Amino acid sequence: MPFIAIGMSLSQARAAKTNVEFAVPSAAIEMQAVRNIDASATSRAKHAPPSTAIEMQEVDNTASLTDKELPTRQGVASDKSTRRAFGCQPTPVDTYVANALAEFVTPRGECAPRTFASNAALRTELADMLALHPDGEGVSVAAQLEALGLPSLLVDDRKYLPGTLDAMRYDVGANAIRLGRFKFSEIDAYGKAAAFRFAGECELAHLHKGDPVAALVREDHASILDFHYRAAGMRGHTALPPTGYVKAGQDETQLSDFTAHLTRCRRLGPPLRSIRASGLRVYPVSPLDTMQTGPCVIL
Repeated sequence: MPFIAIGMSLSQARAAKTNVEFAVPSAAIEMQAVRNIDASATSRAKHAPPSTAIEMQEVDNTASLTDKELPTRQGVASDKSTRRAFGCQPTPVDTYVANALAEFVTPRGECAPRTFASNAALRTELADMLALHPDGEGVSVAAQLEALGLPSLLVDDRKYLPGTLDAMRYDVGANAIRLGRFKFSEIDAYGKAAAFRFAGECELAHLHKGDPVAALVREDHASILDFHYRAAGMRGHTALPPTGYVKAGQDETQLSDFTAHLTRCRRLGPPLRSIRASGLRVYPVSPLDTMQTGPCVIL
């Protein structure tokens, strides 16, 4: 293979160059092929990682997933950095009060003695329960009862105890006025109570067989009817066996069913006798039973 020797004169070098100008040495062809291969590999490397890098990335992804979902497999040191904790949010205050109130007024059986002898005692117990809630500070028991549609519990009169006809009439009437069924001019507290009772009587009068608007009345006042049916211990409207709990808006309970139940219970014993007044043991509601039922999330 011709080549330019070291130490040639300039004229000799030019002559040698002229002789090889049109002859490409095989070594140059091989070197160019190597360069082409290197350039192609470099270009592919920019767009596609080598298999080793892909395998390493898959291993890293698997390790990352394991750290998040299965921290206990990584040992004690990994547990401290990847451990997940569960945080449970408490039940909202309004639901908490409603649950506690329902438990307070539910009798231990049909025609069982009342747990509280007065609405004032019931409100005091609710206030004590509310103080245990993390968000209960500054929350008004009266405002909560108003929001539940049970203003009768703010009246300190024995005839307005939960589960009585007067209390149900009072609350249904207040709700009917709120819904715009009745309108009254501004009146004093005594006139307000009379307006509530009048409106309630008009609404409850529809709860008899064959009335065309009975279903609408049940639907509009379902939560109020549920509360007083439950407090009275009506079969099928409490969580007591054997029938369990049925919502008032989903059955055809009539007003006569409610009054007949009250009459039967009145014949069995003093209608306003309470567990606390009689000195019997009271089974208080656990605040955790009504509070720790909120959603739980992973922190």
